[in-house]
Amino acid sequence: MKRIFTILCAAVLTLSVSAQAQFGVKAGLNSSTIVTTDDVADGARLAMQIGGVATIPFGDVVQLRTGVMYSQKGASDGDGDVIALDYLEMPADFSFMIGGGGFALSAGPYLGLLMSATADGDDISDLFNGIDMGVNLGASYTIAESMIIDARYGMGLTNVDDDDDEIILNGCLSVSFSYMFGSGY
Repeated sequence: MKRIFTILCAAVLTLSVSAQAQFGVKAGLNSSTIVTTDDVADGARLAMQIGGVATIPFGDVVQLRTGVMYSQKGASDGDGDVIALDYLEMPADFSFMIGGGGFALSAGPYLGLLMSATADGDDISDLFNGIDMGVNLGASYTIAESMIIDARYGMGLTNVDDDDDEIILNGCLSVSFSYMFGSGY
């Protein structure tokens, strides 16, 4: 796991050296759930995401949007019981600009490292794998080259159940706002 994290950090830092890159901060709201083989928790958990982001353009149409985010995921069972799964996430989304108006569609993988897992205040980290990998699909609108409003769905592709006795996948709808420093373009 340390090797994967080191490789990802090196890749992000190497790509971030570009003179056209923009760096910024991002915050938003997550509505997440977990999909299981026996539907243990199927209600949404409303939580937050916050972190640092980088936008690296590859010409006028394609951008790499990456960063490091603290992202709260999990689910609720409808009775007030919450399964809270908190991750350190590293997305690598490619955004494709549509026209000249600031709209973009994006897609790309993410890697999430489990920071904590609780159910009603009790630590349940030993029940979950430390890594979540999946795919983000989304749309965004850029305002004045420094503000990005983003909506995306992150679909988990790896089983986060540590015992592998059932399949547990994360699903997360996110709406966020990013502020980018510097002109970059």
